[in-house]
Amino acid sequence: MRTLGDNSYSMTTWVKLRSLPLLVTSKNKLLAGFLMFFCATILYMTSNHYQIFEPIYLPMMWIDDQVPFLPYSVWIYISEYVFFVVIYLMCKSTINLNKYLYSFFALQTVSVAIFWIWPTTYPRDLYPLPQDLHWLTRFVFESLRVTDAPTNCCPSLHVSSVYLTSFLFVEEQKEKFPFFFTWGTLIALSTLTTKQHYAVDVLAGLAMALIFYWLFYRVFTYKSPEAKALQI
Repeated sequence: MRTLGDNSYSMTTWVKLRSLPLLVTSKNKLLAGFLMFFCATILYMTSNHYQIFEPIYLPMMWIDDQVPFLPYSVWIYISEYVFFVVIYLMCKSTINLNKYLYSFFALQTVSVAIFWIWPTTYPRDLYPLPQDLHWLTRFVFESLRVTDAPTNCCPSLHVSSVYLTSFLFVEEQKEKFPFFFTWGTLIALSTLTTKQHYAVDVLAGLAMALIFYWLFYRVFTYKSPEAKALQI
């Protein structure tokens, strides 16, 4: 027979299990950001270039066939890297940065695990670059295709990462959220116009961003050495 004391103990245990330490401070913000993005890049590139199983093609949806190949949209695609840095540096709340660090790293880890277990690939060969493409855009696009193999498709980490990053401004500086959410959406759409991803990858990426946002911004609490668990 369960008692009130047992329930109280169970609740205390649950709170402790879902309480995470605050790792990012105003002093180590830049170092923490660098390490986070560096580790995420290593994780992604490892599964991107070395697969355990043979990557499979996914069926094309009607939207995949209807969306045109727009090589110049590669500039929107690679603006992701500026996007990350700008938002991270603009974030003022260390609580927010801690939530972002945990959610971002968890997103990367789970996505890479999916890539290892169920690798998918995209038929880029169907979309050769036009001969009259400007040399600089050609260089950027070819460099992208060499660096980023056509695997690690579903869910799109490009999409999930930009949406999760834009959600930083749901918590603070809310007037900035529409701008960065729109920018993130353009980046997400560019994964289709550059023929880097299937439409289902985009939807799965958005779903992943929402799941990890909910977990680390709404479920987990955070604690500092000087205080009890905080839910902010």
